[in-house]
Amino acid sequence: MAKIVTIEVKFFASLRERIALGSLTSNAASMPELRQDLASQLSTQAYYVLCGDGVRVAINQVFTTDDWQQSEAAIPAGAEVAFLPPVTGG
Repeated sequence: MAKIVTIEVKFFASLRERIALGSLTSNAASMPELRQDLASQLSTQAYYVLCGDGVRVAINQVFTTDDWQQSEAAIPAGAEVAFLPPVTGG
């Protein structure tokens, strides 16, 4: 029997406020699995917020270089996946 390992998914700053959630857990082992899991755990509106322009993803505090919505990357067991809003400056 395969051991199920969870990952922690965190939402920061304005994303946290807009989706009214700070974190959740997932059993996803890849970005496609995570997309599917987020779509099932979040409201349609909250998922749409994560799909906005400039939203960045970090896995274990390292930013991914590709678009998370198209990524096929593996997610290590026990990882922390963070969603961060676009950086604004002034």
